[in-house]
Amino acid sequence: MFANILALRPKGADWLFSAKTFAAAVLALFIALAFDLDRPVWAMATVYIVAHPLSGVLASKALYRVIGTIIGAVAAIVMVPNLVNAPVLLSLALALWVGGCLYLSRLDRTPKSYLFMLAGYTAAIVGFPCVTDPGIIFDTAVARVQEITLGIICATLVSHIIFPRHVGPVVAARIDGWMGDIADLAKLSFDAGSDPEKLHQDRTRIAADIGELHGLSVHLGYEKSRFSGRTRQLQALQSAIAALLPVFFAVHDRITALVDYSGSIPKDLRAILDDVAIHMATGHYDGSSAQALHARIAAYGAEFSNASEWDGLLQLNLCNRLHRLLNFYSDYCRLWDGVRVDNVPVDVVDRWRDSAQERALHRDYGVAFRSGMTAVIATLLVCGFWIMTAWPAGGTAAMMAAVGASIMSFLDNPVPALKGFIRYTAMAIVVVIIYSLAILPGIDGFPLLVVAFAPYFLLLGVLMTSPQTYGFGLAMLVNVVMILNVDTSYSSDFATLLDSGLASLAGFAVAALVTAFVRSVTVDASIRRLVMSNWRDISAIARGTLRLPRMVMIRRLLDRQGLILPRLALAPDHRDTLIRSMPEVSIAASIYDLHRFKALADQRIATKLDVVLRNMARHFDNRRRDFGALPDPVILDEVDNILREVVAISPTPLRAKLLIPLIALRRALCRAGAPVLDRRADKAFVSDLPPLIGETA
Repeated sequence: MFANILALRPKGADWLFSAKTFAAAVLALFIALAFDLDRPVWAMATVYIVAHPLSGVLASKALYRVIGTIIGAVAAIVMVPNLVNAPVLLSLALALWVGGCLYLSRLDRTPKSYLFMLAGYTAAIVGFPCVTDPGIIFDTAVARVQEITLGIICATLVSHIIFPRHVGPVVAARIDGWMGDIADLAKLSFDAGSDPEKLHQDRTRIAADIGELHGLSVHLGYEKSRFSGRTRQLQALQSAIAALLPVFFAVHDRITALVDYSGSIPKDLRAILDDVAIHMATGHYDGSSAQALHARIAAYGAEFSNASEWDGLLQLNLCNRLHRLLNFYSDYCRLWDGVRVDNVPVDVVDRWRDSAQERALHRDYGVAFRSGMTAVIATLLVCGFWIMTAWPAGGTAAMMAAVGASIMSFLDNPVPALKGFIRYTAMAIVVVIIYSLAILPGIDGFPLLVVAFAPYFLLLGVLMTSPQTYGFGLAMLVNVVMILNVDTSYSSDFATLLDSGLASLAGFAVAALVTAFVRSVTVDASIRRLVMSNWRDISAIARGTLRLPRMVMIRRLLDRQGLILPRLALAPDHRDTLIRSMPEVSIAASIYDLHRFKALADQRIATKLDVVLRNMARHFDNRRRDFGALPDPVILDEVDNILREVVAISPTPLRAKLLIPLIALRRALCRAGAPVLDRRADKAFVSDLPPLIGETA
């Protein structure tokens, strides 16, 4: 940590953020002291808890924090007076409330998650200190709501009034950057000899940005930038750009296969690819250019409508993917052009809206349940010790156990962060002792208090601007504020101060211990869970039991890839996971399309498709039990047999509809070699290379 602190080079914006946050904290403390609120430090600490450099992010979190705080306070008012004479039942009720709210919070990947989390541990913050005197529960609840709301209001006002930094321009810069990334990715994808490492880097960078855009765009409705209120349109844009990634992958795969099979790209096709790349480098919507390219691709693809050789089928499939690529890119450009001038085409937004819904996002119910159980068990353990020993500071320990189990639950392995928080809390106690014994006794009046606080709070506030030092800065600030417990008059009760500090340490220690046994998972295990979630969905698609719109399904698979990406730096053994999981999007889309068109095929082909789909479902079920399981070679034979059947059909729209997903599925099953399409052949040639879907792990 100290190496990260020494390596930090704060910029002017970082110092401005620290100064604004300190000003808001001082304002909240002054108002709380002026109105003689019960514990003014809650207002000051809340400012640092909700602080964020972007005003829209702060405002959205603040709103849900206020609502969550009110709900949690009401829950405490309901539970404590009714169960105070049954300590075990009261402990169980509060623990279950905290755990249940945390479970809901972990399932929600929008700012609303703060509502659930705050509703959970606010009940503990309000309820546990009032156990010995339940008659004050209502006054305490009202006081906590007032103090926390005051802190949120001060933080929000200062952030929005003094040199506000909006989310909108950050989002706009990111999307403008995508234009160049897409142009580069098009050039690389249209070249069979492109560097695989460069392709991987470009794909992963865009995938990471897609996830970040989701995290930022949800806050736009809470600020006054020129993009305010355009969350819906930007989420549609996010879905359009996400859909481009698997299409780029498919285009590159078909071009590579064509070069491997034929030795080169036909001259006319090469010209089309070059012109598509030029079109995608413009960075804006050009309807006439797009229509001209569609016409050229259609004319070229018509030559292969009755193709019966592998190179012709590859070009037929490639033309289909190029049409799709142009359509998705056009929608992406129309959405972004429209957002910038506040004139977004409604039809395009509606076309992508389903895939922007929350149901397209990954939810891990298992991790959410274990997170909730961690909070329940940690809180109950501390409560049990408190009940048996009658520890005066037991309420503080129980409260901090609930808080500790909640605030770090978004991490795969919260234990290191909790251990760090414990260390920083111990360090904060030392700072509190210095302030309490050496500085505060000489303070007379609020201005001198601000002067005494300024050096420490301004310096630590800067540390909150970096992800590497944020946890240290936040812990050192909030713990100093809370343990110091500044009030209208100075009180030097060293024993109480020390007991409160030790109780906080004990609460976090129990939360860390329980988390280590119940909740903690390695990064490796987290990646495996995400990959296996994709396999579960693909199996369900093959069985026909997962009925989602096509783009919702693709968006969900891509969303999981975006979640895998930041974990790869900590799990180098899984470096190829993201590269090799891209074909799974194509597999899922192909299976989805085969289900759609199966009803239009004759009985013979439909029966064979059923067999393939069942075997694909069985394969992905097996992979969830055996992570490295390879597909049954029979599946490839079955796909080749169906290909021969479909190739023999007279040219019809159905023939093309079936060939497109079958070719994509065949390429996913075997990267090299080609099927024998003569119906008199017994079986196809199978490459010695392993099947791609057997290498995802």
